[in-house]
Amino acid sequence: MQSSETKSFNDANFNAELHARPSLYFSGPALVEHIALRASNSLSEHQGASTFSGGCDTHRVKTRVEIHTEFVTITRVTSLAEEPGEWPKPTLFSSDIADLLGMSSPTLVCQVRILVMGEPSNELGTILSNFGFADTVASLIGAGSGQVCSDFRVRSNGWSQILLFNKDLNAYRLGRMVRRIYEIETYRSMALLGLPQARRLTLRLAEFETALVELAGRNQSTPVAQHRKLLDEISELSAMVISASAETRSRFGATAAYGKIVEERIAELREAHVPGFQRYGVFVSRRFKPAIRTCEATALRLEQLSHATMHLLNLLQTRIQVEIEFQNSVQIQAMADRAATQVKIQRAVEGFSIIAISYYLVGLIKTAMEAGEHAGVHVDPLVMMGSIPIVIGTVIIAVLRVRHALSAHT
Repeated sequence: MQSSETKSFNDANFNAELHARPSLYFSGPALVEHIALRASNSLSEHQGASTFSGGCDTHRVKTRVEIHTEFVTITRVTSLAEEPGEWPKPTLFSSDIADLLGMSSPTLVCQVRILVMGEPSNELGTILSNFGFADTVASLIGAGSGQVCSDFRVRSNGWSQILLFNKDLNAYRLGRMVRRIYEIETYRSMALLGLPQARRLTLRLAEFETALVELAGRNQSTPVAQHRKLLDEISELSAMVISASAETRSRFGATAAYGKIVEERIAELREAHVPGFQRYGVFVSRRFKPAIRTCEATALRLEQLSHATMHLLNLLQTRIQVEIEFQNSVQIQAMADRAATQVKIQRAVEGFSIIAISYYLVGLIKTAMEAGEHAGVHVDPLVMMGSIPIVIGTVIIAVLRVRHALSAHT
């Protein structure tokens, strides 16, 4: 039985997951910088804590590092004294995470800057132009309490940039809204890691399907003598399909999971239309979902190919088994025929044996009677005639008893 101390410890751990990654709460104009890097083995020492703060927490700057299953993120919120007229210089670099966690050669997933300002005082198009935006998408979020704008372009410095106009968001709602926005970027980038694998696998799947069609045709016409070779070829194809599935299953599974998180975060923005602009979530979905569906279709295609290969292998094995059973039945029938022939021969031999033994015994009786005649003992010839059926009957009974004894023994 589980002790009360252990149960309480588990309950505390489960409850802690509800508060594992709180948002950074702030108000006023601020620059939010967010970087995500692929995790490595060097993160094992930090796995006990999914969230911890870095060494740069002041009244103006707040920094948080979060350890995820596959990646690590660092988020820095820098409060600004006034709204800038241009983008501030970056203060956070990927090397900060590498130095903080001792990571060697980390892989950059995404880096996004969110500039939080108040309600736009001038025409929105002019503001966006001043900040270098082109082909911008925009949405009212939080039931009209804020407005997000982005062009989803990566600048020469490696950053993608987003403007967030705060109309009526308090510090807590603003922090949660900012978190949803940079999580959309992070999980969208992580989900797209499966797309290159799907594209590479597409060519291999076409080769596998061509080979499967050729093997399926040969399965119908291959003679029995070549079944072993065909079985080896199908087994080899099945092994390659299983290997490809094992190589990509984890990545495609993660892509599907990250894709659902992106959809959830977009729904949590509670978007509304801004006249003259495409909605933020619609832009992401229309360009993001096709990639997710490509990965899903590739995973499904690979799974169906694996089932088809195993089905073909089972069909061939069934065919081989039927051939073996047919050969066994032919051999059993041949053995049965030989046994029946042997029985017939045995019965014929028994018949000849009865005649031979009876003839031999009657000869002995005759010899004995002739010897008695020479000794002066006269025996009636009728006795000789009467002994013949007695001898034959006795021999038949003896042979039948021997056959019965042998049958009972076997």
